[in-house]
Amino acid sequence: MKQKQYKSGFVTLIGRSNVGKSTLMNHLIGQKIAITSNKPQTTRNRIQTVYTEDRGQIIFIDTPGIHKAKNKLGEYMVNVAERTLGGVDLILWLVEPYTYIGAGEQHIIEKLNRCKTPVILVINKIDTVKKEEILTCIAAYKDLCNFVEIVPVSALKGENTGDLMDAIYRYMPEGPMYYAEDTITDQPERQIAAELIREKALRLLNDEIPHGIAVVIDRMKERPNNGRNTSAAGGIMD
Repeated sequence: MKQKQYKSGFVTLIGRSNVGKSTLMNHLIGQKIAITSNKPQTTRNRIQTVYTEDRGQIIFIDTPGIHKAKNKLGEYMVNVAERTLGGVDLILWLVEPYTYIGAGEQHIIEKLNRCKTPVILVINKIDTVKKEEILTCIAAYKDLCNFVEIVPVSALKGENTGDLMDAIYRYMPEGPMYYAEDTITDQPERQIAAELIREKALRLLNDEIPHGIAVVIDRMKERPNNGRNTSAAGGIMD
């Protein structure tokens, strides 16, 4: 019997702010690594996570939302997102299930049509609309780019995410295991802790703080009784 090929590759998730990139990535790997909130541009840096199973190993790259930058932080985040389009094996472009295609989507379309990387269009949040609206959305997008596949999903509810994972593997090359089997992310523990604190700040403080808040971990300490880490943090606001 012919042995199955072990596949591995790099997959980047792109899209406008708040389309559900981080939620989808967290769902696909089965663990929360990227923070989420209803604030635009919650993700600021490239976040890499690793999903390993019998079929292979996929390295997902979550990126900041592509948007019209209004300051230096915005410019930095857009540059981070756009730099991931090259050097990966597959691009997942996430959109919401609507037919309106604004300037942000047009900008992404221009970028995608200039790169040679295969693109899967992922229509997220299908749990918020009727089936007919999903079909209308597919019709609106299907000819804008040479998509290898179009997959409607709900990252929040987990709908069709298994089909999406199957589609991803179809475009992964045969390759090695880049990371140890138990690796979930390349993010340092201190950075993950800082991001989780920033997530709480964004969710709880609303307009009381600038959106440009950053969190710096001053120290981390492991509790002897339960092995969990505690941290002391400071906030920096622009």
